[in-house]
Amino acid sequence: MDLKHRLLWETFGYTEFRPGQLKLIDAMLAGRDVLGVMPTGAGKSICYQMAGMLLRGVTLVISPLISLMQDQVTALQRAGISACFINSSQSAEERRDAIAAASAGRCKLIYIAPERLEMLRFHDVLHKLKISMVAVDEAHCISQWGHDFRPSYRRIPQFLESLPERPVISAFTATATAQVREDIIQSLHLHQPERLITSFDRPNLYYEVRRPYDRERQLLRFVQEHPGQCGIIYCLTRKKTEELAQYLCDNQISAAAYHAGLDAMTRRAVQRKFLSGEIPVITATNAFGMGINKADVRFVVHFGMPRNLESYYQEAGRAGRDGEPAHCLMLFDEADIGLHEYLIRQDPENPALTDEKVVWLKKQNLRRLEQMKRYVFTEQCLRQHILAYFGQDAPDFCGQCSNCESTSVEKDITTDAQKILSCVYRVKEQCDAEQLCDILRGEPDTGYASVSTFGIMRDTERAEILTEMHRLVGIGCLVRQENPSRLSLTAAAKPVLFENKRVTLRVRADISAQEQRLARESRASDNPQLSRELREFRKNIAKLRGKPAFSIFSDKILEKLVQKRPQTAEQLEHIAGTADLRGREKEKLLQMLRDH
Repeated sequence: MDLKHRLLWETFGYTEFRPGQLKLIDAMLAGRDVLGVMPTGAGKSICYQMAGMLLRGVTLVISPLISLMQDQVTALQRAGISACFINSSQSAEERRDAIAAASAGRCKLIYIAPERLEMLRFHDVLHKLKISMVAVDEAHCISQWGHDFRPSYRRIPQFLESLPERPVISAFTATATAQVREDIIQSLHLHQPERLITSFDRPNLYYEVRRPYDRERQLLRFVQEHPGQCGIIYCLTRKKTEELAQYLCDNQISAAAYHAGLDAMTRRAVQRKFLSGEIPVITATNAFGMGINKADVRFVVHFGMPRNLESYYQEAGRAGRDGEPAHCLMLFDEADIGLHEYLIRQDPENPALTDEKVVWLKKQNLRRLEQMKRYVFTEQCLRQHILAYFGQDAPDFCGQCSNCESTSVEKDITTDAQKILSCVYRVKEQCDAEQLCDILRGEPDTGYASVSTFGIMRDTERAEILTEMHRLVGIGCLVRQENPSRLSLTAAAKPVLFENKRVTLRVRADISAQEQRLARESRASDNPQLSRELREFRKNIAKLRGKPAFSIFSDKILEKLVQKRPQTAEQLEHIAGTADLRGREKEKLLQMLRDH
């Protein structure tokens, strides 16, 4: 076994490198810059951590999130690697100790936030170190075209230029379109970098979008269909995370809320209990998840539509990192769109941005929101839609998303489409979607009671009309204008209005049948009582050892134990993944299996 494979096993616990990891590590060790675009769970951090361990000097890791730094440094220290972080979560004394350790050469990897580079006193500390590599994590933050642009990242190149010797520069991100990738290379001044863009496809993930009448009830039913399994429920507001956590607890589901408004001690406690399996379900804002190394998340639910596809893909990708099947469900409501549009149009609290930059940023965010809306209303394969957004090809049918399920059928909405398009024409393209909806439903005080389309859809639900409008935007018959906000006709509307071109919308044939299928295909065991007992057994061992529950044995091994139900130690040895169980633990496990 060579040095890199030995480190992979002894430090990170893996026997084989994942696709592309070794290629990037070798490039960094050879002194080359690299750009790694790898989806969540593909092992980005191992690339720069291993290279940093093997390079002679210090590796500086620039990371935007305190929780990510803390998690990675803690894991490295447990593995015997000298690493530290320096950030605002520490006391002044803790920061002094970390800086002293770094200055004395006792840290191979030093994690900092990009804002720390603005402190001239800290520059003096770094300039005294032999920095062999600067690793920029979440590198999309440097791109003005990216979904999470941070001006502080733009100062990284200035810092790099100030160093006595140019180090290797490595950039990593999970989500970057072709435009963002080129911007990262130009902004960081990467020299002919080794590029690795792995497939964005996660074939073990099942994607689904639902637009239910009662989101809370749908959520409860979904979680109940995954008994004992770990899941993350992303919410748009802090208040909603707390409301849903309480709602789930009131219905006998162990859950806790996580958001940036909680104190640091509470957040750490919730995160620790989730990682250990003590609390299986977390309701969270997007403050939760970055860098969380939990492989057995079986479902991710978005209780509300995210603002852009990059965020959605990254958050949904926290499911199924062990390669086992996982479910990514979005519970969508029309009100989500209005909330995002309102928030985007507010002036960002960032004095570093000029008025022109603020206007430009709002337009970019509205453009990304439009792509997100197309995802929730598309009739296409959801997997294909995601991959196409990131510039990768995919078949029209994946069989692993709600749009590819046979339980969805086409609904002809040609007549309604003609009514909507005609209304846009009659009001001379001067109204937005909400105003058009009022006119079509015949609401009073619209100012358009005299037009021929007034009240023509008074018997149609408001949500259904808005859905069909979004569909018409998605297929290019309508386009949204800004300043003022309104809907306009396109050339594609003419065949629908005057040539009776057919317009269809894909809808659920029978939601109860769909839910029954999901229940049958969920990873719940044929023996739910034994499955629950094994999960409790695993959780208790993990707590005693101070490890995540999935590291004792995975969900896949748990299901094998339920199915095969070994009765002797010899039979148990034939199930791979149980070798780390100790004597008394094995005896207790076997007794549990015999009792069933």
